[in-house]
Amino acid sequence: MTRSLFALTFVLGTSCGTSGGGDDIGDPPVCELGQSQGCSCTSGGNGTQFCDDAGNFGECGMCGPVDPDLDAVNFKAEIVPILARSCGSGSTACHARNQYGANQTMDCRGWLTLEDANLGAQFYAGNMMGQSTGCPDLSLHARLMSIDPWECAVGAFYVKPGDPANSYVIQKINGMGPNGAPLCSDAGAPSVQMPPSDSLFTLNAADKVLIEQWIMEGALDN
Repeated sequence: MTRSLFALTFVLGTSCGTSGGGDDIGDPPVCELGQSQGCSCTSGGNGTQFCDDAGNFGECGMCGPVDPDLDAVNFKAEIVPILARSCGSGSTACHARNQYGANQTMDCRGWLTLEDANLGAQFYAGNMMGQSTGCPDLSLHARLMSIDPWECAVGAFYVKPGDPANSYVIQKINGMGPNGAPLCSDAGAPSVQMPPSDSLFTLNAADKVLIEQWIMEGALDN
C-alpha cells in the first residue's frame, strides 16, 4: 500500500510568528521572513523551503532519503521535514539550537531543540555560549527518546515508542494529556497547545496522523 506524502506547515514551539502586513509598493511578498512550507524534493519525498528577506520561498531543501518501504513511516524522510519546517529549528526562534540549554542538574533537560543535529554538549547562546553543559551531544531522535520533557515530572516522555497517548509530543499538538487531562507543567502555569493560536503556522490533521503513526510503529530511527 502506498501512502501519500503531504506538504505541511506547523509550529511545535512558542509563538514563533504572528501575521503581519505586506509592502504597499509593487507586488506583495509571497511569504513572511521565517515562514516555511513543505515542498517536493527532486529526488522524491518531502522537503522544506524557507522564506527569505525578499518575501519569497527559497529552493526546496532539507530533503531526507526516500523510504524504500512505503508502508512504514520514515523518520528522516517524513518526520524530520515536518519538524524542520514547523518548529523554528531552521531559524533562531522556538526550537532552534540557540534556545536549547541542556541542564546537567535536571538530567540534561532543557527547552528542546528540534534541529536535526547532534546537540546538547554546549551552550549555543547567551553569556555561556560555547561552554560545556556537562551533558552529551545527542541526535534529534535520541533527544526525543531519552530526555524527559522539561515541563513534566521526571518519567514523562517526548516520544514513547508504541504509545502515542503517553508521548508528550502528541499531547502538546492535541492540547491535552491522556484521557483529556490537562497538559503537565512544573512551572506553575498551564502548558499550552502547540502550535500557538497566534502563530503563522498550523499543523493539519494529516501531519498529526503521520507523527502518531510513526510513534505507533515504534518510532524507528530510520
